[in-house]
Amino acid sequence: MKRSSRENQHDIIVAARKFNNLMIFGCWWFVNTDTLVEEITRMRLELLGPTFIPQHSDARVLEQLVYKWDRARAVVKRALVDKYTVLANDGWEPSLTHIQRDVDKLFNRNFWDFVNR
Repeated sequence: MKRSSRENQHDIIVAARKFNNLMIFGCWWFVNTDTLVEEITRMRLELLGPTFIPQHSDARVLEQLVYKWDRARAVVKRALVDKYTVLANDGWEPSLTHIQRDVDKLFNRNFWDFVNR
C-alpha cells in the first residue's frame, strides 16, 4: 500500500498503530518540504511514539543525502524537544537515558527490529 500525500498520512499512521507489520518511514519526495515533514513527524510522534523511521533516502546524488539527513535530524530534534517539554509540564521528566533510547530507536533500532522479525 503506497500512501504518500498529506491527506493520507493520518490514515496510514492509524493503520500502523493497528498492524505491527507496517513500518512508517520517511516522506515521499513531493511531500518532502520543511513544513510538511515537520507536521507529519509531529503527527507520527503523537500517535506512534518513537516507533517509526523518520527519514529514508531516495537521494539520487550524495549532496541530496547530506541535506535531507541534516534537515530530518533538525525536524526530529524540534519535535522531540517539544514532546518532552509537554511531558515535563505534565509531571514526567524524561531522563537522558529515555531520550537516548528514543533517538536510537528513531534513527537506528526501529529499522533493524523490523527487518529482523
